[in-house]
Amino acid sequence: MLRCLVPVVAIALTVGGQTADQDYWNKIFGGKEAHFNHAPSRLLTLAVVDRKPGKAVDLGMGEGRNAIFLAQRGWQVTGVDLSDVGVAQAKKRAAELGVQLETVVEDLDKYDFGRERWDLITLFYMHAWYHLSTLDSARRLLDALKPGGLLVIEGFAGGQVGYKTNELLGAFFD
Repeated sequence: MLRCLVPVVAIALTVGGQTADQDYWNKIFGGKEAHFNHAPSRLLTLAVVDRKPGKAVDLGMGEGRNAIFLAQRGWQVTGVDLSDVGVAQAKKRAAELGVQLETVVEDLDKYDFGRERWDLITLFYMHAWYHLSTLDSARRLLDALKPGGLLVIEGFAGGQVGYKTNELLGAFFD
């Protein structure tokens, strides 16, 4: 049974080897005023409380708060993000905490999710990627889950950026 618990990387415009989106997120993660929450998502902590650790991928992991949380609880975690600055910060923090974290700097439209590869897939505040991807995001996510796997999506509802009422329910109904 697939349980959907509710989900920003963007579409890429290349600017001299780096994308405009990568440059944007690198500035966000590298800014002196950047003070990100290092606590894991409450939704995630509740979603995995009784689950046996397995293989997890945190898509759009940023500084890695959720990926690190999972790794601390025995999950074999891969974190994927467009920002090499965010990924470097996640790797540094994971090393400081003594946890193993595989990281990938990649656009999610180019990253190979695999087929029946993950016990857990997480997407936190990835509205822009989900909505603007040229690929069928929902199908890619479902195909990448192992049987009995869990997909955790957290994000805003409504407005111009958030998910519309029942959007995810419709996309993942099957």
